[in-house]
Amino acid sequence: MNPHDRLRIDLAAARYLEALERDDQDTLDELWAQAANDADLVAAFEQIHAGLLEEDAEKVTADATAAIADAAEKHLTSGEVVRPTTGPVTVGDVARELFHHTPGGLPADAHQMNERLRLYQDELPENLGLSSLVAWAEAKFGPAPAEYWKAFRQAAIKLDLRQAAESEYHLAARPAPKPEGRK
Repeated sequence: MNPHDRLRIDLAAARYLEALERDDQDTLDELWAQAANDADLVAAFEQIHAGLLEEDAEKVTADATAAIADAAEKHLTSGEVVRPTTGPVTVGDVARELFHHTPGGLPADAHQMNERLRLYQDELPENLGLSSLVAWAEAKFGPAPAEYWKAFRQAAIKLDLRQAAESEYHLAARPAPKPEGRK
């Protein structure tokens, strides 16, 4: 296909997508009439439809996943929705971990602090040493009982290790799928 044909098809595909978005049936009919004798144009239009179907499927899946997770969190308060980790561990991640796996003996003000921190998306500092973490956290979020910061640190380390293990797992070699018909 020469550059002129590629440009002609790209322009027709752009017009086709615009007509789809506007629900302009006259333009769609005109473009399909042009495509009747042009296999490359038909392929471009089919590619547009495939892309739109893929986008719709991704949106439906994301919406269903969010609805199920929201329902589970609302109605199964003792349960935990485990989401794949993306990006660095945040203060909110650690607070949610502590909410679901609360160590015994924490005072009431520790639970109040944890409830507040569940909303924060601040990235944890690199240094998770107890004194450094407490100094950073109290400067940013205010004071809390020492028992809370110890539990917070343990949960932060646990999440950090879990995230590292998950990323290593995704990098691990997997056996290739067996060809059809072989067991």
